[in-house]
Amino acid sequence: MTIASTTPRPRGANHRKEVTAMKKKLQRLLQLSLNPGPRRKTQFNGPLLDQKREDVFLTMHRIGFIR
Repeated sequence: MTIASTTPRPRGANHRKEVTAMKKKLQRLLQLSLNPGPRRKTQFNGPLLDQKREDVFLTMHRIGFIR
């Protein structure tokens, strides 16, 4: 192993700009994930719940779980 292969090469200003730009992009993504947008309120649908409950009851009765 030579000294040239173990010592880091000096990086130019272009590399610093790329790193800075990537850091800014990551910070923006983190800010978006921490501050989610307003959530839609879902309305409770009672008839749909009753229908699903009846469907589940009939299915369980047919396969023998409920007698």
